[in-house]
Amino acid sequence: MKVFFKHQSIVKIGLGAAIALFVMAAVGFASVTDTASYAPVNYNTFVPPPVGGSYVDPAFGSTVKRVSDARSINDAAQGGKLTMITNEYSTEAPFNSDNSRLILQHDSYFALYDGGGTYLRDLPFAINAGSEPRWSRTDPNVLYFVNSNQLKKYNVGTQVMTVLHTFSEYSAISGMGESDISYDGDHFVLAGDTRYIFVYEISTDTKGSVLDSGGRGFDSLYNTPDGHVTVSWYQNGTARFNGIEMFDRNMNFLRQEAHVEGHMHMARDLNGDEVLVWANSADPNPICNNGIVKIRLADASQTCLVSLDWSLAVHISASDSGWAFVETYAPSNPDPTNWPKYTNEILQIKLDGSEVIRLVQHRSRPLDSYYYMPRTSASRDGSRIVYSSNFDLQVIVGGYPAQYTDTYMIVLDPATSNNTQSPVQTPVATPTPAPVTTPAPVAVTTPAPTVNVPDPSATATRFEQTSTAVVLTGSWTTNNLAANSGGSAVLSMNAGDSATFSFNGTGANWIAYRDEWSGIAKVYVDGTLAGSVDTYSTPSAAQATAYSVAGLAAGSHTLTVQVTGTKSAASGGSWVWVDAFAAIAASAAVPVATPAPAPTPAPVTSAPPATTVTVPDPPATITRFEQTSTAVVLTGSWTTNKLAAHSGGSAVLSMNAGDSATFSFNGTGANWIAYRDEWSGIAKVYVDGTLAGSVDTYSTPSAAQATAYSVAGLAAGSHTLTVQVTGTKSAASGGSWVWVDAFEATSATAAVPAVSPAPAPAPTPAPVAIPVSTPVSAASPQPTSLTFSSSTIAQGDCYTVLAGNGANMTIDIQLDFPGGSAVVSPWTTLNGNGASGLLCTSPEQPVGAYVIHSIRNTNNGSWVPVGDATIHVTPRKPVSLSFNPGVVSQGGCYTVMAGNGANMTIDIGLIYPGGAGIITSWVTLDGNGRSPLLCTSPAQPKGNYNVYGVRNSLDTNGAFIAVNSTITVN
Repeated sequence: MKVFFKHQSIVKIGLGAAIALFVMAAVGFASVTDTASYAPVNYNTFVPPPVGGSYVDPAFGSTVKRVSDARSINDAAQGGKLTMITNEYSTEAPFNSDNSRLILQHDSYFALYDGGGTYLRDLPFAINAGSEPRWSRTDPNVLYFVNSNQLKKYNVGTQVMTVLHTFSEYSAISGMGESDISYDGDHFVLAGDTRYIFVYEISTDTKGSVLDSGGRGFDSLYNTPDGHVTVSWYQNGTARFNGIEMFDRNMNFLRQEAHVEGHMHMARDLNGDEVLVWANSADPNPICNNGIVKIRLADASQTCLVSLDWSLAVHISASDSGWAFVETYAPSNPDPTNWPKYTNEILQIKLDGSEVIRLVQHRSRPLDSYYYMPRTSASRDGSRIVYSSNFDLQVIVGGYPAQYTDTYMIVLDPATSNNTQSPVQTPVATPTPAPVTTPAPVAVTTPAPTVNVPDPSATATRFEQTSTAVVLTGSWTTNNLAANSGGSAVLSMNAGDSATFSFNGTGANWIAYRDEWSGIAKVYVDGTLAGSVDTYSTPSAAQATAYSVAGLAAGSHTLTVQVTGTKSAASGGSWVWVDAFAAIAASAAVPVATPAPAPTPAPVTSAPPATTVTVPDPPATITRFEQTSTAVVLTGSWTTNKLAAHSGGSAVLSMNAGDSATFSFNGTGANWIAYRDEWSGIAKVYVDGTLAGSVDTYSTPSAAQATAYSVAGLAAGSHTLTVQVTGTKSAASGGSWVWVDAFEATSATAAVPAVSPAPAPAPTPAPVAIPVSTPVSAASPQPTSLTFSSSTIAQGDCYTVLAGNGANMTIDIQLDFPGGSAVVSPWTTLNGNGASGLLCTSPEQPVGAYVIHSIRNTNNGSWVPVGDATIHVTPRKPVSLSFNPGVVSQGGCYTVMAGNGANMTIDIGLIYPGGAGIITSWVTLDGNGRSPLLCTSPAQPKGNYNVYGVRNSLDTNGAFIAVNSTITVN
């Protein structure tokens, strides 16, 4: 793996000695290696430039632009000055589809900027910190957002707001804060009332099938590149509804991707695979320590991209370009004298694991509990990033609030913002020399006027930069931005590099990409200097006509674009792009020298005489029947799954014991086709009603359209093949799912089945053809009783069980739980005394009674009643409450933190100016027990607000936990 340090052109911006030191440092670090630790220069004294200014990062050379200055902007919602201007989160794209617009959060609402980071205006207050605004992937003017139980659309050009859909069945909908619009631009995954998960399709105004989480807590929802959905559950482990699970768009379960959740983002790998880029810091069995890990969603296989020091935490933002951006932050706030590698950096990581580019040290310090984190976010094409930083101004300058932060931008080297392997230099013949000896007088910074506007009736023929009509000299870099003509363009900032277009016609156009980092080029027509063109543009423009010439004499001509390596004062770079050329009323002249002579034709030889071959009898005919065929009868409760990898695009699956699928056919044999993975279980197979054996469908890695069972050699005629779900699994499997994708009949056509298929199982089974995975032994001991160590525990607490006669036994249980019932097999393994190890509930465990009716030895099929052994799970209790800050002005904002309050909704008992009362469901806390930003009213009564008690909102009849926490409004 190569590790690079990002060095860009150094731009002096007149900030005195501090910047001078930065510039010298950038030059001095030109030969750093990937194993070094770089303590930040002037860490406790450097102040960033004014808004709109830039500086060069001393460690890695990136040019950083300051986008905002929150303390100089009026807070349009609450009055006073803003506390923060920041991008919302790392996994939402802050730039629109063509990077011409940017949205940033101004405390509680959003504002619109152009693509270069210039403030334009505030957005309507309906688009606020809780509304999850998301840019359309197809229309650069459209934002989608949620408002209560509605999904809305806002056009930033026309400023028209419309309602797309009202989900009246819910009081509120949410993408859970992290999800973005789908890769096809047509779907959102949403949660109704933080419980019911579904996908909404924009084009058809259709709500898909719903997954009821059943009270199980989940942290995030994501769309995957291929249209799947992931749910990150708070509960860790290998069972269902643990870790990170993937579903199809109809919310049918596919597989578990990771055993624990973590900061993550979706991406498409360089080979086209959909992948999850994930922080594995919470994984009990990591493939690398505190790693950034790529998970291939097709089979949950993991690849470590980079390993970090345990003192670092991260956020992840992946682009569509084959790169992920990882920002590290250090909650311990280390001193530069003890600075672990990668500390407080933004990394650009290639998804094939071959490159880690260290872009910048963000310099933000942990002066509050959340907003100091940069939460780096990339544009969808990976060409630019924004992040927030407080630069420790609260300490270095003073007077800044704890939650202060501002936004900064880096525009990336085009050579690393797409997934090309290396810059492309086209070896071509030397064009007509340019410039000529005596150029016409021109003003370097003034674009040349267009010469002789072409006749609009003339035909324009476009030639891509890859055409043989275009000759490139020098070191041009290829960029595969989708917005480019033909999907690619070349660019350079090396003075003297040129592109010459040879054509027949009366005029020509130079087509280019233009943006805030574009520079100045000279243009030559037939070898004579025609002028200079400044290609700087804000906002950016793809496939723009940078120069036109017309009125030439009909015939052969050349148009040459030459890079000068210079730029205007407004531009951040000197890049010159060549996307295509267009010839007017013309066809391209081939610019090369003498063509190679035509090859001498090869002598004609007579064909050899045909050889007579004896063709063998063809093999038996195999005919496939999908599970939806009338030849297949399903009994029980099967679930349909529409994974594209399935035969015919769909399959059915079940883990309900007794469910069956019977295939009726005419022939001499048959095959059962199934999906097999790490969560697949055991099925019984019957041929003509007689048990033929048991099949364990567990497989790692997963396999689509696999042959799970075959039978052959039957007498020609009508037969049945039945697959029956057992509800059991091997010890290796994470589930007991049995899949039916299709059946195949050998030398046959399907017989129309009777209404009732052949019975299964038969009373007297035939000898087993395939051995049963776990044979039943009559001699196996059986447990006699089960007791819990405690009859009541709180969410997140632990317990043990004791089974009579259960020494060294693995046991199954029949369980009723809040909202359902299940057989859990295997449940736990007991020690020599029949006691379990410590068993722990989830902090979000559904509250209620868990009743075990029966128990059995996993190796023995007899259930033993245990008198309804019961344990009651009660709501987890918060232990404290604190405000930050403790004093706010009217209209000011604050957060609260509750000890033991992770992902909890809380009630409070409050004494306020003029009264007292209880507020139920006051606020929902995040995974750290912290609230979102809460803001007072501009007319909030002044005085002390004392919270004297707090409780979990689930604990409706519980006592308040005594606290004494006060916030003062002045």
